[in-house]
Formats: sequence, structure tokens, C-alpha cells
Amino acid sequence: MNNYINRIEILIISSTLDFTTDYVCLELEKRGHSYLRINRDEFSNYNIQFDINELKLLVEIDDNKYLFDESSLLAIYYRAPIYLRDIYQPNLQMEEQLFRTQWTAFIRNLSIFEDVTWLNNPVATFRAENKLLQLKYAEKLGFLCPKTIVSNTNDLNLVPESTYIVKSLDTALLRTEDKEAFVYSSKVRGSEILEANLKVSPVVIQDYISPKIDIRVTVIGNKVYAAKIVQNNQGIDGDWRLLKEGLSYISITLPDDIKYKCIALVKKLDLAFGGIDLIKSIDEYYFIEINPTGEWAWLVDTAGLKIYEGICDYLVGELDYGM
Repeated sequence: MNNYINRIEILIISSTLDFTTDYVCLELEKRGHSYLRINRDEFSNYNIQFDINELKLLVEIDDNKYLFDESSLLAIYYRAPIYLRDIYQPNLQMEEQLFRTQWTAFIRNLSIFEDVTWLNNPVATFRAENKLLQLKYAEKLGFLCPKTIVSNTNDLNLVPESTYIVKSLDTALLRTEDKEAFVYSSKVRGSEILEANLKVSPVVIQDYISPKIDIRVTVIGNKVYAAKIVQNNQGIDGDWRLLKEGLSYISITLPDDIKYKCIALVKKLDLAFGGIDLIKSIDEYYFIEINPTGEWAWLVDTAGLKIYEGICDYLVGELDYGM
């Protein structure tokens, strides 16, 4: 057995199918930084010992040993979900339920490493995923936000002829028979909401902003990457994610005040990373939401945004946090 212990600078928590993480791993290798990627779907293949008193984490994989402690560990890149929304599916065996819940709790508890750089700390991510808190902070920072109501009743002061956006309060992954269904944002008339039965669960109702151009902003520390999402160089009516073809992602430069507000919002939420959805309508920018675990790999090839470089800069201490 190999008794040599590798001291690692960067711990990456991901999954085997998370190709986004591949960009970061390749960039760290290119720069010569030591890292270990552990995949949450392979935890049963690892031997893990965590000495809480000495704050030392030992991970053994295929007879190779890796040590993490606060004297050598620079950063933790956390690419794992905070909410597990499918734990109680009827087809999950008890062993699988235990695997998912307890390993997820173990990963969350790595926040005991308080003096290392996190991207993002799971405690901060849990709080930041609250959409209403996001809107509160965004408005305080000076963002324009669409008028928003959360309700499970149609006894609302809506204009029947006007258009609204209805979306879930949290990511809604549903199961119908043997298929999974994802709930997208829906563009509806006020009359449809007023006639609907909303008793089952609360929904988010927002004024529909038109005309619009969707913008995805990725913030890492004080670095901002932005791309507009268009079809035939025009804004998209409704939720652009429903369109599978014909979309263009074009790198843009945001006005300085909008850029600084994006950085400030990420910092206000105690995050280092955030994927922010904005809407530009004529000359105004509206905040829609922020995703602390947002995807970004699709912007590397489509818009030429080298977001992985900014992530690696932050992990190795070459990028500041905030303004």
C-alpha cells in the first residue's frame, strides 16, 4: 500500500457527469496547482476520515492518500446541490436514501473549514437561493425589479388584459409516471391567473417586461462576464430556455453601474460566484434572479467567455472578492 500522503491545495466537490467542472480541472492542471476532485456519486468508492479536533480530512482513493487541512488547503470549489428534491421517490431504496442524505450532510459540514476560500460556501448558497431575498437585496442596491407577488389565491388585483410571468418559488422538478418534468416560467394573461386554481402551492407572479433582451451575467469575485441571448438578433418572447435551436449567445459589456450592482449583490449574499439573469428593456436593466450554483459551461464555446479562468483565478487567490 502506498503510504505517501499528498497535500492538496484545492478540493473540488462535483459529480462524474458534471462536465462544467472539467474546464476548471484542466485549467488548474495547466497552471500546475494541486487539486482533488471528489464526485458525490462515487463516495462509496472512497475511504474518508475527518478528524474534527485537528481539522484534518484524509481521503483515500485507489490506495492514494490525500490530506486536507487549513495549513495547506487554499480553496474548496463546491459544485454540489444544496437541496435534494428527489429523496423520497417511492422507488428509492433505504440505502440509497441514506447515501444521498448523509453524504450531502457531510459535504455541507465541510463548511467547518472557515479559513479557506469557498466558491460557494453551502451555508451561503442555501440562504442565497431564496428568490424573495434576492429581490429584496437587488432593490436595495438600486436594481429595477418587476413588480412581484407570491400567492396561492387568484383574489388578486391583476389586470385581465395585461401579461404576467408565472413561475415556481423554488426549482420545481416533478415526476409524472416514469418521467421527470421541469417547470419553466410561463407567460400568461391576467385573466388566466384570475380564473386559475392556485390553492395547491404558492406561485410567483411578476409583471411581464416587453420588449426585452435576456442577459446572463456570471460574477466571480470582482470579475464580470455577460452575454445577451437572442434569436435572429432579436429578443425572445417568454422563457428562452424553452427554445432548443436558433439561439445566439453574444458577449457584451455592461454599463459600469449595472456591473457594480451585480458584483455588490453577489457580495451581499456572501457568495463568490453567481449566475444573474437580467432583462434589458429599451435602455433599462431589470434584475430577475440569481443562481448561486448556475451553469456556465454553455457560455464558453457559444459566447467565448472563459469563465473557468476567472474561477481558477479566484480559487488560487489571484482575484479579489468584491469591489
